[in-house]
Order: sequence, then structure tokens, then C-alpha cells
Amino acid sequence: MIYLRALLFQIGFVLSVLIWAPVCIMLFWLPSIPRFRVISQWGRFNVWWCKVTCGLSYRVVGWEHVPQTPCVILAKHQSTWETLCFLYLFPPHAWVLKRELLWIPLFGWAMALSEPIGIAREKRRRALEQVLAQGRERLASGRCVIIFPEGTRMPPGQTGRFQTGGVKLAQSAGCPILPVAHNAGSFWRRREFVKRPGVITVEIGAPIDPRSDSLEAINERVRSWVADTTARLEEGVRAPSHSR
Repeated sequence: MIYLRALLFQIGFVLSVLIWAPVCIMLFWLPSIPRFRVISQWGRFNVWWCKVTCGLSYRVVGWEHVPQTPCVILAKHQSTWETLCFLYLFPPHAWVLKRELLWIPLFGWAMALSEPIGIAREKRRRALEQVLAQGRERLASGRCVIIFPEGTRMPPGQTGRFQTGGVKLAQSAGCPILPVAHNAGSFWRRREFVKRPGVITVEIGAPIDPRSDSLEAINERVRSWVADTTARLEEGVRAPSHSR
């Protein structure tokens, strides 16, 4: 039954791309933030569809920490689920992502209209310059910037090297850092077809002033909080679901 549920989700996911992407592309003339709000509803649909088909819901802890002003969101990356949920969970934002995703027909073209920061990860110096320059532009326009500091999806129980680009961006723009942890990888693992039923917990930490300490100290503070919180969530902390 679990494989049938996963198949039903996948069918809905593919159909949503085929329907939503052309609609988003046709709305290219809208201002950036209203256009983003339309695009983000694709993520909302798929998170809802995952709950319906696979029994996978979520709850949010620490929502009161989200600032009213633009911030740099540094989040754990474990699965596809958070890329869907974060689209609508957080205020209008720009993702830092690998540019190859924007070349995917329909899906990538629609995502490009959300004005992400598409980088070539193999060109690290150029990528950092791009994140800093375009990131400041997005923040100045009233949007947040979401970065996965580990750069790729990490399996549960593992922590990758935290890149410093997110902290550098926050320091140069003078905006707060918002650390985010979750345990989505315990239910929807990388490259796995099945999605295990349960309740994903997303925990939002208190904003961090990027100018309160050195670059290395702030980066370690974020890394430690995300790693420790993720480990705690993975240990089986499950509270009643509160779906947004």
C-alpha cells in the first residue's frame, strides 16, 4: 500500500508541474512578489497532496521568530519536501540553487520567474560573488534569501560542511540570519520513492545578528544550532500536528 500511495503522489506531482508551470510562465508580466505568490502555491498543493496520499503532515515550532523584515534563511537540506513547503511557508524569497535546475523544461522556466540566484557550484569564487551581489538586490527589494549552507541534501544523522556565503551575505546586507532545522529526511529520504507517514517538525530558531561576532563564530553558531536541533528532532520528538 505504501508504494501505491507514493505512486499516487508522484502522478499528482507530475501533473501539477504540467499544469502549474505554463500558468506561471503566462504570468511573467506580474510584478515579482505577486508572481512569486502564484508560483508558491505549487508547493502548497504538493505538500497537501503528500498529506492526502502518503499521510505525511507537518508542524512548525518557533514561527514567532520569523522577522517582519527581510532576512537570510539558513536551513537544513535533507529531502525534496522542504523545497516544496518552504516555498509558501516563508515570506516572499529567493532561493540560492544550482543553475542547472533552471534549464529543466517547464519546471525550470517557471522557477526562473521567481528570480532565484542560480549558481554554478563548481565555480566557487564566482558563485560567492553572485550570491553576495544578487542576494543584496533581493533583500533590498523586500524579499528574504534562502540558502542551504551544506550545498546538497544530507541523509539523516549526517552534517555537511557549512559554507560561509550565507553569513557573508547577511553581514554585508546588515540583515538578520534565521536558522531552520527539520527532520523531513526521516520520512522522505533522498532518492527514495516511498514517503513514510508521520509528522515532520520544522523548527525555526531565534534570529541571529550577523554583526554580533566574527564570520567564523557566527557560522559555527548557526551550524551548531541547526545540527543539534536536527539531531534532536530525528531522535523521535513528535508532537501533535499543526498544519499551516
